[in-house]
Amino acid sequence: MQYTNLSFILEAICNKYDPLVTSWRKYWTQVKLRETIGYTCRRGYKGTDGTNVATCTRDGWSPNPLCQEPLGCETAPLLADGDLKYTKKSNYSNNETVEYMCPSFYTMEGEPYRTCINGEWTGHMRCLKPCVVNEDDFRQHNITLKSSDNKYFTHDEIIEFRCARGIPVGAVAMRQRCNGGVVLLPTCQ
Repeated sequence: MQYTNLSFILEAICNKYDPLVTSWRKYWTQVKLRETIGYTCRRGYKGTDGTNVATCTRDGWSPNPLCQEPLGCETAPLLADGDLKYTKKSNYSNNETVEYMCPSFYTMEGEPYRTCINGEWTGHMRCLKPCVVNEDDFRQHNITLKSSDNKYFTHDEIIEFRCARGIPVGAVAMRQRCNGGVVLLPTCQ
């Protein structure tokens, strides 16, 4: 008789009402000790262990609590050669998004957004450097630009050179592509 009462108490502990649980995947008055059942958390909350499965133990439900508010994030991560578009904060809410930007002539690779998802920042981007060609480069390689006076070229932009005098020498073609701040320069003699 005493065993039956103890069993009833243990079942009652596991069947307590939880205001953050919207539904159980089993009629909850029939839960037994060590039994595992699924549940759904109220909108805006998530299962504590991420699985939304609870086990009835002598101490009540495991995990405890069953549902929790998703975690926010601390300061948004730095972006090499870039910056946040808006004012940086020390704390961000779950699902909050930040936008990044790159300086002039830099090219953003990836989407400019990162989002705080349960304490972790998602999203990946980088700012690719432009290629810079200066007068010293032109003199040293005896070249000039074919059709512009630009000195800054964005990532992946095609740059066409011509000989200032003489003819091209070596294996580097007169048409090159800017690759993350690096461009091969042809040489003329």
